[in-house]
Amino acid sequence: MSSRKHKIERKNLGTSPGTLQYIGLPLDNQIKITRIDFTLEGHQKKIVQNYSEASPSTTGITWLNIDGIHKPEVIAEIGRLYQLHPLMQEDILNTLQKPKFEFFGENTLFIVLKWLEYNPHTREVEPEHVALVLGPRWVLSFQEERSRDIFEVIRKRIEAGAGKTRQNGADYLLYALADVVVDQYFRVLDCVEENLDRLEEALFKNAEQKHLEEIYTVKRELGVMRKVVTPLREITLSLSREAPLNGQSLISANTEIYLRDLYDHINQVNETVELYRDQMTSLMDLYNSTISNRLNNVMKVLTIISVIFMPLTFVAGIYGMNFEYMPELHWRYGYPFAMGLMAVMVVIMLLWFRRKRWL
Repeated sequence: MSSRKHKIERKNLGTSPGTLQYIGLPLDNQIKITRIDFTLEGHQKKIVQNYSEASPSTTGITWLNIDGIHKPEVIAEIGRLYQLHPLMQEDILNTLQKPKFEFFGENTLFIVLKWLEYNPHTREVEPEHVALVLGPRWVLSFQEERSRDIFEVIRKRIEAGAGKTRQNGADYLLYALADVVVDQYFRVLDCVEENLDRLEEALFKNAEQKHLEEIYTVKRELGVMRKVVTPLREITLSLSREAPLNGQSLISANTEIYLRDLYDHINQVNETVELYRDQMTSLMDLYNSTISNRLNNVMKVLTIISVIFMPLTFVAGIYGMNFEYMPELHWRYGYPFAMGLMAVMVVIMLLWFRRKRWL
């Protein structure tokens, strides 16, 4: 369900910075915490039942995925175990937080992203709040409650030992999670493109008022995507350039290369969004042109009808003056003559319009 259909109250306005309060749609589902510890040789997965099982591992890489952020006490306990800053926890609980990244000290990197899902029924783009935290040998991922796990593909790679996830450190896992989010943007754009093609074909055939409403809907959803994607350029660029320069050990040189590739993907998404926004302007012009041409055709038909009836009205007006001395009024063939004259005039005018290609 799209959060934009329901007004989300900003309960944290006026509160002290770092106050833990959930800002989002009301949910009553249980929070699911999944832990995966992995090395190059193997992995271990478990569903966390108590907080003692969520502590970072002393060996290997720990990935803790928290599916559901609507209970501040859970986020606070995870924050205590991993020594997360209160401001970071506050942003994790705020689903209205825009994409951002920030270093908290030298050993913690915090990123906020938005997962996007295209609803084929409402043709809307539905965002989901995602927060990633990178530590020296651990990664925390927080996501809103949804019917499916958006990071399932990464979990399968780790379990199968496929890809480079188990061969690299926690920073590569962070990149892999962010890459899954960005790849989803391409899927959403594919759905938007199909919708645009359908709209363009419909406008050529028969433009209607409902098509104008759909155009505005797509334009609004592209605006949502633009707000989500644009900050990611700065985020990935800063991660790939500033982290090594600041002496941070969280991002390795190997992962920096992958982050630059992620930056290229984000640029492609951003350029595609801008291209589709320009296409929306073209569709709007097409709609206006189609409606204008339809109105012109109607006016042309009405004008032709008016021009045809002008001489007929003139003839009828002459013989309707009822002067006493009008020879045709008492002529035996006066009525057939008048009707025939009118018919001949109509035929002549229609032939003339046809010759001029006005019909």
